[in-house]
Amino acid sequence: MRLSSCAQALKVLVVLCSASLVQAADEGPIKREQLIGAWRLASMDYHGPDNSSVDPFYQPGSTGLLIYDSSGWMSVHIVGPHRQAWKVPVSRLPTTGSPQDGALKAAAFDTYYAYFGTWEFDEAHAVVTHHVASALLPAEVGQSYAQQIAFDNGRLIFTTRTGPKGRETVRRKIWERAADS
Repeated sequence: MRLSSCAQALKVLVVLCSASLVQAADEGPIKREQLIGAWRLASMDYHGPDNSSVDPFYQPGSTGLLIYDSSGWMSVHIVGPHRQAWKVPVSRLPTTGSPQDGALKAAAFDTYYAYFGTWEFDEAHAVVTHHVASALLPAEVGQSYAQQIAFDNGRLIFTTRTGPKGRETVRRKIWERAADS
């Protein structure tokens, strides 16, 4: 009896999974127009070869905003949680400020990430590529970042894979329409 119940539960699970795949396939190919607009970061996950699950730069609870405009420009901002608040300076803090100023600036830099540039979308392969025009990290200027995308229940999912097969790192960013938040 018990094996029969497990077999029935497995059949139900297979049917539900198959229905989900059919529903996703029925949505058709992703179109460039679907990306245009403002997106709020819902979550990020990072899985390395050692099965680590925390992004080494941003921790769970990070927030962000991604904007694609129809003319081909984009901007992304990601903010780590628990940023240290401090008084807004009258002007930029001088580079020769106090050690406390330096620590505050370093903490602000370490918990914020941003760049802007142009973007293109390869519909045949569902890959969006960001071409960095300027960034918080100056070394990123001129870089291009290609990310596999998918939609799941109205959410935009970016997936990047790095490293050799079997030892790869997979990073996912899940975005929701900002207007829907």
